[in-house]
Amino acid sequence: MKSLRDEWTYLVHSKYPIIAIIFPLIAVLAYSLLLQSSQINDANVVVVDQDNTAYSRELIQKIDASPYMNVAEIVSFTDNPEQYFYHEKNLAVISLPRGLEDNHNRSISSRVGLILDNTNAQGITFIRTAMQEISVSENMELSVPAILKTGMNSEQAQGALNSIALEVRSLFNPTNDYQSSSILSFTCMFSFMILNITSLPLVARLRVSKRLAAELQNPFNILLRILPYTLFSTAGLIFALGILKVFGGGRFEANPILFIIPVVLYVFGTVCLNVLVAWGAAHPGAAAGRMAIVFMPAFVLSGGALSRSLFPPLAIQIGDFFPFVWMFKFLRSMGLRGAPLQEMLPELGFLLLYVGVLSMLVIARALWEKQKLAKQTAGVAPDLGVPMQEPLKG
Repeated sequence: MKSLRDEWTYLVHSKYPIIAIIFPLIAVLAYSLLLQSSQINDANVVVVDQDNTAYSRELIQKIDASPYMNVAEIVSFTDNPEQYFYHEKNLAVISLPRGLEDNHNRSISSRVGLILDNTNAQGITFIRTAMQEISVSENMELSVPAILKTGMNSEQAQGALNSIALEVRSLFNPTNDYQSSSILSFTCMFSFMILNITSLPLVARLRVSKRLAAELQNPFNILLRILPYTLFSTAGLIFALGILKVFGGGRFEANPILFIIPVVLYVFGTVCLNVLVAWGAAHPGAAAGRMAIVFMPAFVLSGGALSRSLFPPLAIQIGDFFPFVWMFKFLRSMGLRGAPLQEMLPELGFLLLYVGVLSMLVIARALWEKQKLAKQTAGVAPDLGVPMQEPLKG
């Protein structure tokens, strides 16, 4: 009983009771705001209209009217539909073939292509269902009156019942093997978690060991201390991805050497963000306790567990403040979709700029801390002058 009372007293006088109650409530509120719907509505799709007729435009309007799809772009031709998935703006490409209206009027079947981004099944389920519903509806509108007519040959009868035949093509994961993608997500998550646990106490460790003031004589020293984290975390993550591909049969299409570039920026930027978040912590334990501020929102908004299409636009914009979210963008586009590095240069430029801003903020915070410590030292420094003696009285 003494042990129970002792531990009870310790917990009651600590912050644990508040944390144990408040954090689950915060999680409930956060997820409720992020996941306002359990399904993806108005997912962006690209329509390749090779027919460019009144009927194809009418069909595009029906696609856009679906609650599950939003026609973000209409093009007349493409020989590389994969390019529309690289920047994570679209979830599907719908190809309307040449001669669609002519075949429709002649009751001959036409094959409409539906190309899906299969890196995350959550994002495409309702698109597939919506297109199937549209094709069935179009077939019924044509077949019911046509069947009532006489003089139809077998080809016309078959075409009347199946005026639109939907051909589905799943890109980037044709075998629907989500085990590898799940392992990939959790591998990145654990690497990210270890990086946070190790790097968050960086400044607090220097403060406790009385080395912070000397370290701040050159504010760039803090950035130099980030380099070992960058080296080891990058090497560990690239090595793990290689093991998963070679021995686990996982999909990874990017050039490993080129993929090091975004990974290095992600690790360096993450440690910079951790330094800023945990700078004021009095000791390493308090600094490590701030991991929830960085880890949970970054992992949830990265799309590693849930499709980013489920989140409202504001949540996606907030996610861009976490370098881990950017790393997952490169992982999906380069690693899973096979986008070349030159295709990802806009994202790479934004990430480079953001990491540069974080680095400047770290330097600014170091300079501010340096001035603060200098004022404190000047305030407590003893007076080194010799006090004047009173003249001796005769």
